[in-house]
Amino acid sequence: MRLTKQTSYALRILIHCALSGGRHVKAADIAAEHGITEFNVAKIVPILVRGGFITTSRGRTGGLKLARAPQEIGIGDVIRATEATHVEAECVGGTTLPCGIKRAAPINRMLGEAVEAFIEVLDKHTLADLIVARPRETGLPGAGTLRRARAASTASH
Repeated sequence: MRLTKQTSYALRILIHCALSGGRHVKAADIAAEHGITEFNVAKIVPILVRGGFITTSRGRTGGLKLARAPQEIGIGDVIRATEATHVEAECVGGTTLPCGIKRAAPINRMLGEAVEAFIEVLDKHTLADLIVARPRETGLPGAGTLRRARAASTASH
């Protein structure tokens, strides 16, 4: 199963918020740091708020922050919030008529079981697991600046 960019971006936003030390972070800073357009951040934030993963506040000192501790945010829950977790194959035969057996088709039951098993594995992991497993240089606020400085240094040699 291939996850969408939306899920990748949601996880980056959550990791960034987790690394902020409980401070509010600006959506524009997340976008710049992680190479996500501000439009995409703005599109994903309401999904994360509805899922209970982050809270937002307005104003000069406002922004985004985690609604719960990283160890309380399940990766499976994030996937459920950002991905279509119901898979359904089309009727076989290329007909344009409505398919009366689509819901009962064996392949759809099999695909449903496979998606459930996939997410069940992710339910065993939390946002805290992603933070601990991340490479030291990436995912940290300011890491983009460090990467750009290293790239510039390498290019000048």
